[in-house]
Amino acid sequence: MSQHSFLKGKKVLITRGEGESGAFASSIRCNGGIPITLPLICFQACDLTDAEKRMISLVHTYDWLIFTSKNGVNYFFQQYKEQSLPKIAVIGKQTEEQLKQYGHSSDFIPSEFVAETFVQEFISLLRKEERVLVIKGNLARTVIRDRIREFGCICDEVVLYKNEMPQESEEKLHQLLLTEEVQLVTFTSSSTVQHFMRAVKRYQLYEKINKLTFACIGPIAKKTAEEYGLSVAICAEIYTMEGLLQAIMNFQD
Repeated sequence: MSQHSFLKGKKVLITRGEGESGAFASSIRCNGGIPITLPLICFQACDLTDAEKRMISLVHTYDWLIFTSKNGVNYFFQQYKEQSLPKIAVIGKQTEEQLKQYGHSSDFIPSEFVAETFVQEFISLLRKEERVLVIKGNLARTVIRDRIREFGCICDEVVLYKNEMPQESEEKLHQLLLTEEVQLVTFTSSSTVQHFMRAVKRYQLYEKINKLTFACIGPIAKKTAEEYGLSVAICAEIYTMEGLLQAIMNFQD
């Protein structure tokens, strides 16, 4: 087992959803860190309106279908049982891999896995007045929809799932921060930042987080963290869990 100088002996909080942290936790452990997994996000299906159900049933009438996350893929195929789909665009390798699990492949994936890069590159593939359907969660931004509409295309959205904080995680996080059991906190999305800071505010733990080192999976999560007043020391250049691990490994304390 290798011992990375920065990670050695450090307790690392992993905030990903339940069941998604195993490989990352193993990598932290292999490099001398002590992973603490505490999911700060969980997902639930939304109750769809009749109009939203109709959009999904008529997805074959759109020119493009966009998935912003692997959760969107899963919840979509829980609703849609037919096999006739338009061209598909995805953000991120994990979303693409999840799509393959349902027997489909993507026609477009951006060079960087953030909404701004996605829509900038994606628009070059569109023709005026084409129809696009975006599948997303309740906390996803409207950057993609707004830019596509500005370009002159029809863009509809369906929010298929809710991103929430598990109730039991808030008290566990409270205890971890209160007893100073963590030295490094990893954020894998803006929502993990938001849920983390909700607990900090509720229990007035601002002094307890001053000495923590924060690592973000990419610039959007970093921006959210900084908006909450956090100083982000580590930000991945490749917006994946592997990229986040590499950024942590490259960090000089």
